[in-house]
Amino acid sequence: MDATEDAPRPPSPLKAPRKRKRIVISCTECHRRKQKCDRASPCSNCVVRGKQSLCHYENESARKQQLLEESSSAASVNGGAYSVIKPSESETAAQVTAFGYAKTGGSNNTTLGIFKKIENHDADASAALMSQMPSHFPDQSGLREKYKSMIRQLPSKQYIEKLLVTYFREVNYQYYPLDEGIFRDLLQDWYNLSFSTLNKGPMELPEDLQFFPALLFQSLALALQFQPLAYDVSLDSLKYAQGMSFDDLAADYSESGCQILCLLGKRNTTLITVQAGFLRTAYLKNVGMVTEAWHSLSSTIRDAQEIGLHRDALFKPRKKDSRPEAVLEGLWIEQLRRRMWLILSLWDIHMAIVLGRPTTIDTRDGKPPFPIDAPVPRNRREEAPTPRSESDPPTPLTMLLWNTEISAPLWDIFNLEKEDPHQNNFAKVEKMHGLINQITLHTPPFFRSNNPDMSFDEHPNCYWLPRARPVFQNGAAFTIMALHRPYIFTNSASRTAALKAGLDVLRAQRILFNLLSSLHYKMFALVLNTFDAIVLVAAIYILHPYENGEDLEDTLQHYEWGMERFTMMSARNDMAKAALGVLKAIHVRLKKALASRKEDRQPGTAAPTQSDYPTPPNPPAQAATTHASISSTSATENPSPTTKTGTTSTYTLPTISNLTSPPPIQPAGLTPNSNPASASATPQNPPSWETFSVPPSFNFSAMQPLQPLHDLVYNDLGTGMNLTDNVTIGYETGTWDIGRIGPGGGEHMGGNANQPSPAPWMFEGDFGSDSFWGFMNSYQP
Repeated sequence: MDATEDAPRPPSPLKAPRKRKRIVISCTECHRRKQKCDRASPCSNCVVRGKQSLCHYENESARKQQLLEESSSAASVNGGAYSVIKPSESETAAQVTAFGYAKTGGSNNTTLGIFKKIENHDADASAALMSQMPSHFPDQSGLREKYKSMIRQLPSKQYIEKLLVTYFREVNYQYYPLDEGIFRDLLQDWYNLSFSTLNKGPMELPEDLQFFPALLFQSLALALQFQPLAYDVSLDSLKYAQGMSFDDLAADYSESGCQILCLLGKRNTTLITVQAGFLRTAYLKNVGMVTEAWHSLSSTIRDAQEIGLHRDALFKPRKKDSRPEAVLEGLWIEQLRRRMWLILSLWDIHMAIVLGRPTTIDTRDGKPPFPIDAPVPRNRREEAPTPRSESDPPTPLTMLLWNTEISAPLWDIFNLEKEDPHQNNFAKVEKMHGLINQITLHTPPFFRSNNPDMSFDEHPNCYWLPRARPVFQNGAAFTIMALHRPYIFTNSASRTAALKAGLDVLRAQRILFNLLSSLHYKMFALVLNTFDAIVLVAAIYILHPYENGEDLEDTLQHYEWGMERFTMMSARNDMAKAALGVLKAIHVRLKKALASRKEDRQPGTAAPTQSDYPTPPNPPAQAATTHASISSTSATENPSPTTKTGTTSTYTLPTISNLTSPPPIQPAGLTPNSNPASASATPQNPPSWETFSVPPSFNFSAMQPLQPLHDLVYNDLGTGMNLTDNVTIGYETGTWDIGRIGPGGGEHMGGNANQPSPAPWMFEGDFGSDSFWGFMNSYQP
């Protein structure tokens, strides 16, 4: 044997592993534009764009094999071996789909389903028939220039980054509609687009990037709304006109985002479209355009349904050549889809309850699974969504999930209002109240208002946690208040429960307000919850002044604090300014109702019952002196600087002291509305509000349920309390001449007495006589 054969051979050099070439099964056009292709022939994207002639496949056999595998997988899920494998959508079916019929999840009984049955029954005849139909698609020639003109309004990169810092810190945590990691990746993709690519028009971009400028505009608009007083002065360079404010610039940005959505239409709706629509809704609520916000929310929900957010996760068979990174990222995208639908559902029912409007979501369609309460991943391409452990800090998603739990009974309350319009099923109300209390008992320790777990408060990513606690306290109390609100006119137990819930709302609102700064004054929730609660508790004491006396002092204190908050916010919040005038007018009625209560109650006597509600007579002045004031000092020792002294009776600004303290003792022989110069004259009758009382024969069951914000928004509820400077000053300084109120409610502000003017505290708006506001205006004892 040759020795050379036994000699060891040198090791062969290692070859680099050959990179597996991925088989392209999308059509050439979708692959070039990086769009998702349905692999039909032609595909729906090419049909919509009128590019059927360019729709080709490089590997036809691989395409058909992939379609066969997906159809087999779908068959096993939707019906097993008994399901029929459906062929790919034909060109004619794609044209019918373009009319607006659902592509997936639709019923076979629709026009599209029937058409496909006909097409499959006689393919040759249907093809010949549809070939005679003209293919008409909208002209895309002007789309490119319009799109470019809009995206030119985006600020430069440095300003975008500054504003996004504000958005993700001050806005996004409130409902958590955006995942910052996913958003930042899309933003970087947008930055990387070349001018030549943008110059081709939006239809040459991936679908998510087509709509991304709309989302970017809306996030920038919200960031401008939440700029602090000591803002970055470099942002002033974004203003293009003298005297322009950030609110004006935010309106421009938000409108530009809407125009992009309208320009691109509804054919290629994506999750980005839904997110942009939701941020537009939030913007409209913050500027007080509540009606427009409700319509915007409805449209956004329809967009979400268009892409299937309202259904369980659609079965998507995993491709054999899918990379692990892409699979993991897809799991996080699915979580974001679930989260977005949860937010829309929460806003839909909440606005329906508050505004008295119908919901857009139909609960009979079912509910998709909740998103997993997973910690924010460091890299979503390396880890899958896993539930958060007890040692992990809570996230804004944790807050959203618990907010959904607290608000879940609102759907039952909404249905109960339809089932029981005459407020007779109080047993069900009591049962639901108990269930709501059970939910509240399970509040996570770090969200509790009483004795909370504050171990995460110092965590840098939990800066929002102290603000979340009063939000949950407010949410639980609001649910109870909404449950009992329709019954406050007919059931004393509901009045007590609603009163205590309203006070809990006001306590939570005060805590939350003290945790915020002036940059948060645009927040819609600061007006909504306070306004509804104040009107509710005031209505209970006005109509039933003899009940719940133990909570009166607390009610008056929170009424005063609530009006102070509205005064502070009114410069930056139009809704707060409009609501403040209504609260002032209600304050006048509350003062008169409580004055009647004090005068009618004698020492040592029991409070009258509901059947003992006659109009109280005007008692002697000295009888009122037996009632003690909660003020630490007597009114005679420290006269109020806001009280006008003169020859006529005056109105003093309502405070806790003068709402509960007795009126000053009048000299002998004088009526409460007389003066020494006219002591010998015939005593005049007191004005109507001096003897305010509810008639015992009034039918409270016929009164419409109290929905203050609905009336403020849709019925133009208002007063003359803040229409002019004179009226405002008159209220703030207590210079109204109550003694000169005319029989029609008119009141004179020191002008010509022969020219009566409407009383500023009279409610105005498009409401009926069977409403609370109509009753307040029309009742004359």
